[in-house]
Amino acid sequence: ISAPLVVVWGIAALLHIAVGSVTLSGITAAGLLAPIAPTLGIDPVLIALAAGSGALFMVHVTSNTFWLLQSLFGQTVRGALKTVSVGVSVASIVALGMVMILNIFI
Repeated sequence: ISAPLVVVWGIAALLHIAVGSVTLSGITAAGLLAPIAPTLGIDPVLIALAAGSGALFMVHVTSNTFWLLQSLFGQTVRGALKTVSVGVSVASIVALGMVMILNIFI
């Protein structure tokens, strides 16, 4: 496991939970680690992918994405918290796993 990729994923996830913006959390997390990526021996593209996957984690009521999916699926807030939040969080973790696999080959 490449620790910097997990760190950037974690930063993006925490920012998304706190702020609710996928864009802000992904760009901020990537911007923090991308400048030092070459010295760590990590492709900056992998940093961006890890940040993007972390920014998806735990979509909830502070996120525009939550309200979009909640209304699109016609669910109650409680139902969307159970389905949308869990589903997107699982996708975020799976995406991090894929980034880790890419890190082996790049």
